[in-house]
Amino acid sequence: MAKPTQTESGQAAVEFALVLPFIILAVASLFVAARIIADQLALWHGAYAGAYAASLEPDNAEAIQQAVVTETGISNVSVSTTRADPYITVSVSTTRTVPLFIFSWSVRAFTMNADVTIHIQDT
Repeated sequence: MAKPTQTESGQAAVEFALVLPFIILAVASLFVAARIIADQLALWHGAYAGAYAASLEPDNAEAIQQAVVTETGISNVSVSTTRADPYITVSVSTTRTVPLFIFSWSVRAFTMNADVTIHIQDT
């Protein structure tokens, strides 16, 4: 039996080295996407908390803002209300940045919004 003239030793290591950056990029992208989804969910919950506060005290902008900030945990959130009796709409928005871990950069990518309309409670 003759030995093969070409060896394939190290082929798996080379293929792994070529594919590894794409795997790392995919995993990092999943973490970034999960963080963005979590922030959007927090914003929706904050908008609902603000709408509930607005349904109890429609003219108390400070209480509405505080309810949103407390629920979301995001301090740089803008809150606005639109009243159309017997309903009030609370609009919440914030600008988020996407961190690029590999290069230690951040990109201001988008503004997230959430709106909730609720019936004003009779007092």
